[in-house]
Amino acid sequence: MHWTAASFATAAFMLMPGASFAFELSPDGTSFEKKLAKKGQPTGDKLLSKLVDLGVRKFGSPVHEEIANRSLDCDGDADICADPDWDPAQAYVLAGVRWNDDPPFRFESSFGKYGGCKAGDTVRLVVQPECWGRVFYDGKKRAARGEVLNAKTAPLLVRSHFGDMQFLHAMGSVDGEPPDITYGRIMMWAEFTWKVATRKIPANGIVANQDVAGIRDVFGLNGWSVQDLFALGNPNIRKPSYLGAVAFGSLLHTVQDSFSRAHVEREQVTKGAKCPGTASDDAAPGPIREFHAYGHQDSDKHSTADVRAAFSAHWSSGAPSAVDVGRVLAQFYDRQAEWLEVRPYMECVFRLAPNATVASPGDYAVD
Repeated sequence: MHWTAASFATAAFMLMPGASFAFELSPDGTSFEKKLAKKGQPTGDKLLSKLVDLGVRKFGSPVHEEIANRSLDCDGDADICADPDWDPAQAYVLAGVRWNDDPPFRFESSFGKYGGCKAGDTVRLVVQPECWGRVFYDGKKRAARGEVLNAKTAPLLVRSHFGDMQFLHAMGSVDGEPPDITYGRIMMWAEFTWKVATRKIPANGIVANQDVAGIRDVFGLNGWSVQDLFALGNPNIRKPSYLGAVAFGSLLHTVQDSFSRAHVEREQVTKGAKCPGTASDDAAPGPIREFHAYGHQDSDKHSTADVRAAFSAHWSSGAPSAVDVGRVLAQFYDRQAEWLEVRPYMECVFRLAPNATVASPGDYAVD
């Protein structure tokens, strides 16, 4: 595909006001993700340059990648640890971290017709940028109109950013969502991804049929296998260990987002507080007072909490940080710990404060 000005413009929809990407991602993927893109497409730097020419604000600081790599023991400067290919052995984990913002999906005619989209084609930003941009932008407009965006009405990309799957970003789906509902969906995702990561759920297993509470509510209308969900259209992800790494990366993304103030309001860490029921007596993060909802947030206010400077401030504010929690999970993952052992720690990471409130825009509401 040759990129025209129109193609750049549609891909740029993701950067327009209203686009929520949690902690920022680099426009470039891992090395094997880049191989999916056709020859002649621009690299991240060239894409960003073109977007600036189009008057679109720059987004490309690789914060998620840096947090993930530091959780996997990178101890270098920001430019080193932010490289998606810092450790080629962890490329699939990094691909999973990126998955929450760019989940592959097949365009279905029942969702409408979009320029640049073909029924049956796998859509990812690096592969089908024009289609990706049009579907994303349409989802943004539909969400602004107050439409319900779920498995009946929207593709996975739209659901994850604007609809019923915003738990992927540790957020409520709508204003007023009770905190225990959001908590339950996050814990459902944590259990599911952990069991995929540790190969307790096989690649050919049907997602909706797994013995995970709440999974059918989200995926019951789809016949997707685990392979379909995480690796659709990506021939590089075939081995069970690769698929498991992608699932683990997705869980890291959700955990990372729970430390962004635009996503979650946490209480202060209680000095010396430990996570009960964990063998290593890990430090407890501050309990969650509110999961925010994105629908009525100001996108510019939201973005200030997701840039590298915001992460740096969070990281230096004291343990346990998103990096610290990621390191604990990485240790569990390295030894393929059972979910029964990991669950108490995840319950602690997402523990609700006694006075937890329903989802709202928080301090990031549109004026």
